[in-house]
Amino acid sequence: MIFMKYKQPKAEYVQFQRLVLGLLVLIGVIFEEIFFIKVFLGISIISFFTTINYSPTTLIFKFTSLMYSKPIFTTPHQYVHSYIVHRLASVFEDLMRIAGGFAVIYLYQFYPTTSWIIGSFMAIAMLISSFFGFCLSALIYIAYTSLEKRLKS
Repeated sequence: MIFMKYKQPKAEYVQFQRLVLGLLVLIGVIFEEIFFIKVFLGISIISFFTTINYSPTTLIFKFTSLMYSKPIFTTPHQYVHSYIVHRLASVFEDLMRIAGGFAVIYLYQFYPTTSWIIGSFMAIAMLISSFFGFCLSALIYIAYTSLEKRLKS
């Protein structure tokens, strides 16, 4: 994210990334397998540095769309605005996912049940975000900027 020029991602890329990452965490929680959380964390870190446009999930989306000669799915026009991600919101979203992934992996060593509870909330939040465009990280970012504006005035 920091090293690459930011370009507004397509809604489908954002939606697909949230869906894939949410499913990875959900599978990890269901099977209580930390490997899926590590894959989730790895994709999140790569996405942080490359932006959503060049993240592994976007490359998978583009490849499968190329294989089928049409996109896997498209976001309806009236819902595209729900998946628009601005640069700072995208950075914040990536940082939230990275922090959540590290928290689950760290807590798994000492408190496995707690780590799976946190993982469950992460999976639910990402899947809700994928299906409805409602992003918890974006809401936290909005609250942060609102608080920052109030403190400056």
